[in-house]
Amino acid sequence: QVLKMSADELWAQGILEYLPGVQKDQQTTAGLPAFEASVNLDATDPQRLFFLATLLYHAGRHPQAEAYYYQVIDMVPESGHGYLELVLFLESANRRAEAREVARRAIDSGALWADEWQRCPIFVKGLTSRAWWSREDFPWVDQLEGAFPEIKAEVEGLLNEQGMPRSWLRVGQERASQDGDIIAPGGEWREFLLYSAQDTSPSTANPEVLQAFPKTCQLLESLLPTAVAMAKIGVGEIILSAIAPGTKLTPHCASSNVRLTCHMGLVCPEGAKVRVGESWGTWQEGRCIFFDDSYEHEVVNDSDQVRIVLLIRFWHPELPAERWRDTLDAGMTDFAAMLRRRVSPPANAAVAEILAAAQRGEVKRGDMSKLEATNLLKADAPDLAVGAQKDFGDLGLLDVRE
Repeated sequence: QVLKMSADELWAQGILEYLPGVQKDQQTTAGLPAFEASVNLDATDPQRLFFLATLLYHAGRHPQAEAYYYQVIDMVPESGHGYLELVLFLESANRRAEAREVARRAIDSGALWADEWQRCPIFVKGLTSRAWWSREDFPWVDQLEGAFPEIKAEVEGLLNEQGMPRSWLRVGQERASQDGDIIAPGGEWREFLLYSAQDTSPSTANPEVLQAFPKTCQLLESLLPTAVAMAKIGVGEIILSAIAPGTKLTPHCASSNVRLTCHMGLVCPEGAKVRVGESWGTWQEGRCIFFDDSYEHEVVNDSDQVRIVLLIRFWHPELPAERWRDTLDAGMTDFAAMLRRRVSPPANAAVAEILAAAQRGEVKRGDMSKLEATNLLKADAPDLAVGAQKDFGDLGLLDVRE
């Protein structure tokens, strides 16, 4: 009992040191020595191990963080949280074969995912998991492909230069800064937005888009109104996507399995290809391919010409319209919970009582241990950090439980 209370006291001290730091910096390591000393005394609480692993990651102590993540999934194999964070950790280190192995463990335990290649953070169970989809699954494809000559003519009217369309937004800089990390050094990826959350009109494209693509927009709004609506609320997008010669988009998974992707080939040089899951595919002008971007995928343009496609995101066909709002709300709830787990140290009843006593002034800071708070450290952790999120008001920084 004394041993356990000593661990609780150390954990409470860590919390007292950590909370002021995390309100200024999400990747703080304040309190790390006390947290680590607590776990060294008592390593039976998987929630403490999970939280300690995240702090160790931010401190740059990746081997120790990895070891604790593995301990968490060994202790609670039925919970998906440990698998998800371990997979993100391994992917950030480009250790994708090991990430797939962890995903297989999650699938075998029934905790998360349905395919080792489909490792999205927000996973809706029950939807068919398939890397590549057949054109026969989508009855609207014939009408879309039938309009290829008109679409291609409007695209060519916008391309007033050879090679990459420099007037289009450069991904990773002028557009979608979060996607800059997947562009291999020296590569270039540009997009022209047909429909997106930046549109000013709730029902149609922006005026400059309508002027350049009148027939394309008329077709998309009549044939795929739900995809247009999806783009306008920021869940999807309908764009022209240009990949420069020699460019590689490195392997990655999208955030959720609630949508699928259609590519219609517009400029398709030999040597440009895309891998989804285990299989590679190519583009043909005027033909559509369909895939699930929540699967690991990558793009390579090994040609000497630009590759351009019309890209359309649309709802997973097994997700009916009446479930769209609830699914989005559930996804946001899951995302908020993921953020809380990363920044909220767990506190059992004993730790909560110690903290309450400290708040009343009955225990002075430093009485529980001679350990001092560590210096604030930051790690380059795009897969674990939450970026610009600074408002912790409704994240619940202290996870008190029985």
